[in-house]
Amino acid sequence: MSDAEGDDVQTSTPSGAKDSSAPMDTYEALKEVLKTALIHVGLCRGVKEVTKALDKRQAHLCVLANSVDEPLYTKLIEALCADHGINPLKVDDAKKLGEWACLCKLDKEGKARKVNACGVGL
Repeated sequence: MSDAEGDDVQTSTPSGAKDSSAPMDTYEALKEVLKTALIHVGLCRGVKEVTKALDKRQAHLCVLANSVDEPLYTKLIEALCADHGINPLKVDDAKKLGEWACLCKLDKEGKARKVNACGVGL
């Protein structure tokens, strides 16, 4: 509460770090949310884990891949989400969702290798 000059502290980000004030697109934000949920043991992957979490009403977000082969699988997840008032987010590729849900191995450079497909996650 002093009015002296020089109280402003400037923070700078390292040149390699991302600026946190920069706008994120939907997929970047979704990737960060899934990573945070995995760290805090709140990420369910696969139809069995997801249906259990939806039945227990533990879900706040559902991500569904459009590339799922089984139509009953999609209908089940969409019906459970509608029953609990959750709008599922759709992504194009199950491999991409599997990478975001950490169903892969990382090489020395940090790139995803041997990515397993994931049809649904929350």
